[in-house]
Amino acid sequence: MSLQPYYEESYQSESGRSTVDLLQEVTTYSKGLFNYTVESKNRFLPNLDWSSLKILEMGAGRGGLGLLLARLGAQVTLVDFSPTALAQAEKIFNTEGLEVTCIQGDVTHPDINLPQQYDIIVDSHLLHCLTEDPDRSSYYRLISDHLTPQGIFVAETMVHRKKLFIPDGFMFDERNVLWQMFGKWTPIRRILDSLDLEKELNDAGFNIIYFYYYGQYGFVPHRSFMDLPAEILPAAVRMVVQNKEL
Repeated sequence: MSLQPYYEESYQSESGRSTVDLLQEVTTYSKGLFNYTVESKNRFLPNLDWSSLKILEMGAGRGGLGLLLARLGAQVTLVDFSPTALAQAEKIFNTEGLEVTCIQGDVTHPDINLPQQYDIIVDSHLLHCLTEDPDRSSYYRLISDHLTPQGIFVAETMVHRKKLFIPDGFMFDERNVLWQMFGKWTPIRRILDSLDLEKELNDAGFNIIYFYYYGQYGFVPHRSFMDLPAEILPAAVRMVVQNKEL
């Protein structure tokens, strides 16, 4: 079962909200990932000006992260499978007179058309939503094919911890997939062990240049987990990878 209709309905339900309200919400939500992306750019691409950077936000939703990066002067492209979310993103960008390229498509499909390569590709908490191995492999290939030679892929994703608590209405299987009951059991998150994530990245042909496990940080996979203490929620990994040199 695809989660696309679920997300599309969620975005459509908020279509009546003012653009100003959405702008405030998406920029507030994206501040943490924005700061991490800026730190990664300054550390690994220090000689490139923001005005010269081509940045791709994967799983962009309403484009809050992309907007914050566009404010710095970057050329931003947003990718998401929700046309409603991207339409809202365009309105948000327009309120500040900023240009954006929006591409509607599924990053796990090989026929998605991205027009160029990018200096920075940012995962907007999309990776852990890809629960199947073929989908994750297709995603990694898409990233690899669209990075510039020195380009970086920046991501923050949830990873497993031994004390992980699973509330009623969810189950967690031996493949580290979290399932939710939507009339039937539906996979919603892949919460790998950090060592397995490292291996997956290496096997996909990436050179890991930064990889840090944040055990003290609780990553909320769904609103049903909101009131749980951090130590029984998924932990987080922040990572930066490049293509391996041939």
